[in-house]
Amino acid sequence: MSGLPFPLASDVAFAVVFGIFVVLLAILGFVAIRWGVRRDRPGRAEWRRRYLAAAAGESAANGSTPDSGPEVTAPDDAGRP
Repeated sequence: MSGLPFPLASDVAFAVVFGIFVVLLAILGFVAIRWGVRRDRPGRAEWRRRYLAAAAGESAANGSTPDSGPEVTAPDDAGRP
């Protein structure tokens, strides 16, 4: 700093512009994440539906009823591309 008791106009202008940049970057990040989650939700539901249908088909092929075996739950999404 210049040792003056008040900040220079260029310092204040930089702080304002940088503050606006940070706020806009945060908003952009929030919108991008929200968009990605909304786009992924229908695909994830369809994937779970197919998984549960396949698991129910396997239990029916083995001669068991849905009430006689362990409860079928959807796996975590670790192996999903």
